[in-house]
Amino acid sequence: MVKIQKMFKDMHMLLMALILGNIVGLATCGFFALVQMALAVWKLPIPQNLVSFDEVQYSTTLGMFMLGGGLLAGLIFSRLEGPRSHGPGDLMISIHKDQDPDLKGGFLTSLLTLVSVSSGASVGVFGPIIHYGGCIASALKKFFGGLTRSVLLASGGAAAIGALFSAPIAAVIFAHEMLLRRVRTSESAPVVMAALGGYFSAVILLGDNRRFLKVIGDPLPLSAFSLSMAVAIGICCGLVSTLYIYLVTSGPGWAKQSKIPPILRPLVAAAILFALSPFFPQLIGPGMPSVNMALAGKFSLVLLVCLVFLKVGATAMCRSMGFHGGIFLPAAFIGAMIGGIFDLAVGEGSHMFALLGAAACTGSAIGAPIAAVVILFEMSGDYRFIVLAMVSVAVSCQISRSLIARSIWDRGLLLRGIDLDKDAEEMHRQHHQGKA
Repeated sequence: MVKIQKMFKDMHMLLMALILGNIVGLATCGFFALVQMALAVWKLPIPQNLVSFDEVQYSTTLGMFMLGGGLLAGLIFSRLEGPRSHGPGDLMISIHKDQDPDLKGGFLTSLLTLVSVSSGASVGVFGPIIHYGGCIASALKKFFGGLTRSVLLASGGAAAIGALFSAPIAAVIFAHEMLLRRVRTSESAPVVMAALGGYFSAVILLGDNRRFLKVIGDPLPLSAFSLSMAVAIGICCGLVSTLYIYLVTSGPGWAKQSKIPPILRPLVAAAILFALSPFFPQLIGPGMPSVNMALAGKFSLVLLVCLVFLKVGATAMCRSMGFHGGIFLPAAFIGAMIGGIFDLAVGEGSHMFALLGAAACTGSAIGAPIAAVVILFEMSGDYRFIVLAMVSVAVSCQISRSLIARSIWDRGLLLRGIDLDKDAEEMHRQHHQGKA
């Protein structure tokens, strides 16, 4: 009888996780729809080579979006405590310390992200949507009392990823790799159900044919050459990712030292980005069309080299000056450009090195190598690159972790005096000493 009661209790918990996942998924779809509507209004043509001064044309529509977005972002940013925007790092702290996240700061940051991405800031939505999902879950905690706080928050983050990127498997892996930072059988099932719930709701609303990445051509066969190239891509991505992590996390401190009022900082970033927009329209917004063009081998070698470092600088500038957004899609952009350089130089007609680069840089940026490989597989629907991608990701993650930090979020927390890995190890040690 006791076992039957426990079974019904566990099934009720899974049902609650599934319902939570669907709620977060619906909210995520609404967020995504608003962003897509804005991006469609100011969408820019993407040139395949460097733009000459004779071809320079500024978009009035984009200018209006950037002006309005910069002003509105400044107002929102200045209302945040610090002022500091919130993100996955704050969700990790809440899970680690078993406490509720700051909902006011979280939802204000979600609004700031919506404004930032919609107005063309050079940021993505991956990290903010994770935090957004966690905050929604926390706000609804009284309706989901069967779930522990850590599982509730991780489930909300996983559901958001599963819905936005059509990547339920990667969502579950990420929730365990980065949010929970552990694997327990009692926690895995609810997180899985929540991720599937988010994915199901997105499929119902948006369809099952969403592929953010378009892979063209066949991968190189597994050989000593392709393996060595995967290692070389991993090394390059690891070094560039280290620079990316350093600038994104150090930039806010530099912005404070500049004495520019918080309310005006986003406007300064918007002005610089708008000035660059006719020369490098690839830098405007998350940049997924440019990633797909790199995967198709459409960019020139000189342009690819320029875009690697300009995207690093543009994303770091936007994040530092008050705009808020994700670091996943910009990292995928940077990695795709690095891989694209290898495609043009030694690809022998294949364009799969760009995908390896995207996986390697995202793995370093988010600190979740397995999730990075799986999410790009789910986003592209092509599994053939996975073996080589695992090599590139492992090398890149090891380099960036050794040189600077496990992820952008971890370094941000370290700058605030918080070391989640060290704290987790201490808790694990005390737990085992208590048992002894």
